[in-house]
This record gives sequence, structure tokens and C-alpha cells, in this order.
Amino acid sequence: MSDIVLEQAGAGRISECIEVFKGSSIWEHYFSEDDRLLRSLTKAAERGELWCAVNTDGSIAGAMRVVPRGFCGLYHYLSLIGTSASARGAGVGRFMMSEFEKMAADDGCTKVSLMVSDFNISAINFYRSLGYWELGVIPDAAKAGISEHVMMKNLTHSGALK
Repeated sequence: MSDIVLEQAGAGRISECIEVFKGSSIWEHYFSEDDRLLRSLTKAAERGELWCAVNTDGSIAGAMRVVPRGFCGLYHYLSLIGTSASARGAGVGRFMMSEFEKMAADDGCTKVSLMVSDFNISAINFYRSLGYWELGVIPDAAKAGISEHVMMKNLTHSGALK
């Protein structure tokens, strides 16, 4: 997408990033009852793991937390991703996923990884459409009663590495 850019976010953009997730299924299942998202994004910003898709007007269209080599010390791990309500369905998620894969490829990773909750069927299908495959399912990984699908993508076979 030519009208948005990916920028590393600092502590000053955390409240805007939180707004990205409000009203989403991830918000409802994991973050609506306490300050867990604030703590996660604060830690991400401190570690240089927080990234934002920024519109030309400076507003945030999406946010993601990327943990370099966060999967067994081998591959980049996408810990969290979301798009603002106004940007959903506009290609922002696809843009951020492409940037995530480029980051990993630039760092020499041959795969990338993420987890997606069992209730988030549209996200599972979205990741599959991008070439992600399921490594396994972890019951109660982040919250009791919710299983997480561990998904991977081989970058060397996806065209992300050249």
C-alpha cells in the first residue's frame, strides 16, 4: 500500500495502538477487563518490537508486535496484530504481514511464526491465504478455554526471500 508506511512505535503512540484493538475479537477475549494490552505494548515499545501502519495524515491504521527470533530463538514471531475499525478490509493487515515477513527475511530468517486463537476463524483463513500452515494447536495457551493455532510460513518458498 503506497498510502501507508510502517514505523517503529515508541511509548508516545501506545494509547493510539490500544485504540486499534478496541472492539475487535482479540480485545473482547483478552484485553477488555484489565491493563494487559497496555503492559504488553509498553514492553514492546521498550524493546523496539512495536510497529505501526501509519496513514499519510499520521493516524495509525494498524499495529503489530514483532519479537525477533521469538520462536525458539530461530524465527521472528508475530505476537500481536490488529487494524483499526476504519481500516479493516482495506489491505492494512496484508501490508503489515508483508512487512513482517520482509523484516524476518532481512534478518536471515527462513520462516516466520505466529499464534492465532481458535475463535478467530477469519484470521486463520487469512493467514492460510498468505501461505501459512499449521504446526499444531496448544489448548489454554494464553487463556483457559481458548486454543491457539501455531502457524508458520516458509519464506524461502513464498517469494519473500530472493
